[in-house]
Amino acid sequence: MSWKQRLEKAAEGHYVLPKTKTMKVDADLFLSDKLLWGEGPDFPGMEDAVFDQVVNAASFPGVTRVAVTPDCHVGYGVPIGTVVETDGILLPTAAGYDIGCGMVQLQTSLNAEDVADPAKRRQWIEQVTRRIAVGVGASRVQAQRKVSDRAFAEVVRHGAKALGRGSAITERDFIPVEDDRVDIPDRAYEKRGQLGSLGGGNHFTEMQVDEEGRVWVMLHTGSRGFGWNIAKTFFVKGAAQLGLKSRSEDFVWLDADSPMGREYWNLHNMAANFAVANRLIIGEAVCAALEDVFGGTASVYYEISHNLIQKEAGKFVARKGATRAFPAGHPALKRTTWEDTGHPILIPGSMETGSAILFAEEGASKSIYSVNHGSGRRLSRGEARRVLDQGATDARMAESGIILNTRQTPLDESGPCYKNLDDVLETVEMAGLARVARRLKPVACIKGAD
Repeated sequence: MSWKQRLEKAAEGHYVLPKTKTMKVDADLFLSDKLLWGEGPDFPGMEDAVFDQVVNAASFPGVTRVAVTPDCHVGYGVPIGTVVETDGILLPTAAGYDIGCGMVQLQTSLNAEDVADPAKRRQWIEQVTRRIAVGVGASRVQAQRKVSDRAFAEVVRHGAKALGRGSAITERDFIPVEDDRVDIPDRAYEKRGQLGSLGGGNHFTEMQVDEEGRVWVMLHTGSRGFGWNIAKTFFVKGAAQLGLKSRSEDFVWLDADSPMGREYWNLHNMAANFAVANRLIIGEAVCAALEDVFGGTASVYYEISHNLIQKEAGKFVARKGATRAFPAGHPALKRTTWEDTGHPILIPGSMETGSAILFAEEGASKSIYSVNHGSGRRLSRGEARRVLDQGATDARMAESGIILNTRQTPLDESGPCYKNLDDVLETVEMAGLARVARRLKPVACIKGAD
């Protein structure tokens, strides 16, 4: 019997995978019939390998709940698009290598007519890439904001607060570091110069226009090499402590009260603070470039993470490629700007299909107050390069009027690499997790040329 045949349908957009002998709990999967079963040869539905990883996620010690979001696809150890709630246990694999990765949405006073000139959008791209380094391993460009070692020490302990920013625009002012005397691994500390850089892969900065013609900018990045090296350190140390075989790091778990668990928790939170500050610093540079080229004003609308472990209601909640979704009236939002509406949820689609801003509904409690972090991959990077045609892809982008910083469209980040965002958002609304408040169409996109 296949994994799909074992599922029980709880409601439209909601399936349950009953626990097996190894699973500690049932797993809730928020999928439409189309996303689960597929539709024709070009869209085969959910891969069986995803279910193997869902079982793994629900089999760790201390697991109390597991939820899977509509954009889920194969990851490392657990699927991308998984939420795991645990009691007293930390799961490095459920935070991943890019600890604290997430989004910032910038709102502007501009409208579509103000940015209609392709030459000016190209100029904006050039101004942004003068101010922030772009690409894997990149650290600095000439006009990038300099962060002293002393300021860096404040950033990794106090996040947005160290930059004078607060909870009106950030998911959290800072991620608490309970013991700031912990030693940062040398290889992580060496990457401190990457603060204020975008990185490569699926990280981006994108100018967008909404249905009303208002201009926005969305950016996606995380803790760069700083967080990657912290994660790698504990995958290796944790595997050795558990006696796992080589290449079994994705099965690492840590007792939160153990010396290694406490060390990971503090360094994980430092990486998360790095990521928040990184997005805000880039946001400042993007705003300055936009104002220089187009005039008007720009400011941060909201910032939020989607690769993070945090304490919520006495448990650890690990979101791997999943976004926190607190609705109106949630206790954590009391006395904040978003108490009466819920906080914004920032969902990128692809550079061809656009993105969305959502707000959570009461039903988000079913998914551990979480929704997807994007539309989800359909093609791996290698497969995309093998099967997609460069000329046809470039022609589509040119016809759409989307300006890129690269000479050619990165095939592994083009539209066909991702699931249909409409299908994913429809599932979120069908399951009663969140509502779509705004759709955003890209008009210019900056990505690492990797």
